[in-house]
Amino acid sequence: MKTTWKIAFWFIIISIMLCYGSSAFAKTTLTALTVWNEENYQTRGLMLMAKRVSELTKGELELRVEFGGTLGYKGGELLKAVADGQLDIAEMVASNVAGDAPVLGLRTLPMMIADWDEVALFDKMAKPYYDAACKTRNQRVLVISPWPFGGLWANKEVKSIADMKGLKLRAYDRNGALFATAVGAQGLNVPYAEAYTGLATGLIDSVITSSISVREGKFYEVCKFHMPIAFATASSITTINEASWSKLTAEEQKALETASAEAQAFLWDEVKKVVAENDQFCYDNGVTLTPVSDAFHEELVKAADSVANDWLESNKGAADAVDLYNEFMKAKKK
Repeated sequence: MKTTWKIAFWFIIISIMLCYGSSAFAKTTLTALTVWNEENYQTRGLMLMAKRVSELTKGELELRVEFGGTLGYKGGELLKAVADGQLDIAEMVASNVAGDAPVLGLRTLPMMIADWDEVALFDKMAKPYYDAACKTRNQRVLVISPWPFGGLWANKEVKSIADMKGLKLRAYDRNGALFATAVGAQGLNVPYAEAYTGLATGLIDSVITSSISVREGKFYEVCKFHMPIAFATASSITTINEASWSKLTAEEQKALETASAEAQAFLWDEVKKVVAENDQFCYDNGVTLTPVSDAFHEELVKAADSVANDWLESNKGAADAVDLYNEFMKAKKK
């Protein structure tokens, strides 16, 4: 009798262990990476996605969020890392991974997008193009999230293109250098880490960036006027490896899509809050806001036409990028 009881007892124990073991085995964990620090709103958006996925699937699908330099990847490597399956999910600045997919860099053309409404319009139109570009690279887009507009920060007030002539403007890429030339400024390639010293010593007297970078770099100490010209705005895309996506159940895929949509909505609200907070910080620390008139804005838009033409000529082989540009420019005029 005792033997029978012992057999029954161990049968129950083993059954419980198998049950828990099967449950643990069924749980899926995906690695999701962003190169930004923990406080950055893009990182917080990815963490929100992970939290909501866990809640919606009752822990059956978990995203392990890695941020900063924990895994050793640089921003420009992330599209390939996801394509190769080295990462399941990654958030990346689209223009940084444009490489052989120029359509991912189109949104950063200067003076092409004027405000947040046009950002929303562009992203809506760009989504199928981004989907197609990422599909050929073994991944799919989960989120398109906005970065702040770049404003002009200078050591003098700038109210017209005439005021820009002679400015020694930090230009961090080809488009910026061409734009500087178009407005009569001198474009100088100064690394971000050296910009503060450049502004302090007079090597440069102006930069185009967001108040987030101005605050982080303490440029407000040496650059006292802000002209919110809405120069350009980048976007990030968060993608998932196709094989990682395919191994999820239909319910898990739906949960991830829901969590992604919620994260995207959060990021849209958060970027505006972050910009407002950092703008105000700069104003509270001695920077003067100089509003941009409609006439000045139109001057800048016209000057930027030559930059867009150069970009389109350089990327004329990228039919998708050219098509998206033409479609967007027509749509924004309606």
